[in-house]
Amino acid sequence: MLFTSFFAVANECDLPSKNCLSWVNNQLKNTKPNTMNWYNLKLWQLDSLVTVKEFKLLRQELDELERVLSHPPMFVSYLNIYRAKLLLIDGEKEQALALIEKSVADLSSLNKSFHSPMRLVTIANLMINLKRYEEALSLLKEIEQDYKGSRDSHLKLELYGNLGHSYRFLKQYEDALLNYQTSLQHAIDLQIEQQIATLYIHVARMHMVLGDAKKSEDNYLNAVFHAIQDARTATIINAKVYLASFYIDQEALSKAKSVVEDIDPNQIEAHQFKRWEVITEALKNFR
Repeated sequence: MLFTSFFAVANECDLPSKNCLSWVNNQLKNTKPNTMNWYNLKLWQLDSLVTVKEFKLLRQELDELERVLSHPPMFVSYLNIYRAKLLLIDGEKEQALALIEKSVADLSSLNKSFHSPMRLVTIANLMINLKRYEEALSLLKEIEQDYKGSRDSHLKLELYGNLGHSYRFLKQYEDALLNYQTSLQHAIDLQIEQQIATLYIHVARMHMVLGDAKKSEDNYLNAVFHAIQDARTATIINAKVYLASFYIDQEALSKAKSVVEDIDPNQIEAHQFKRWEVITEALKNFR
């Protein structure tokens, strides 16, 4: 039964997504807590909550899990990563970075015994959070070389997305754009609308930095289109806030207003508060 369950997860949850989240939530109702299968399902659930940016639900799940004092060490390492992401959103940077440092050490130690390229990508992502950009880039380029023949689109999606992040923080914007575009193509192949929308945003931002406002707008519009296809409020609001911010920077206030007029301010997530404040300030006297 255990192997059947893991096989089902692998098929239903090829990568974190809203479909995976829905399926896992149903499976958890009929799974004995604190078994190997339950922990596996919980990791898919938490990872999917991060992916679809349901941070309020993520916080609730982590609070509930942390009421239980004993969990397997690897599971605790991932809980620390998710908690650190929330702490960063909350502005608790010092506490978040301490958790991330611990997670890097724990996962690096684990990977020596149980090698996983996806875990290496996770470690690189944590290094990016620690602003160890050169170190992250070096690790990611090693993974790219070692797994260049891999047909694992989920691995390639995450690998090239994080390469894009590394190059962006190192201000190598053309390389960042190329890697985001490669990651986007894998997201399109996987038909995961939320990831497609997010990557169109990254591509749009890089086009803007490189001075091409028209391509930037086109990609922001693509992000909104795919966010609507995803049909999750958090995804739609995220894409629309980015598009509205772009229009405000371009002094196209009428377009910005039309983008945000159906957004409920109470549904703005913490990571978008600052952008939303800029938008509302810019539009407060616009009629």
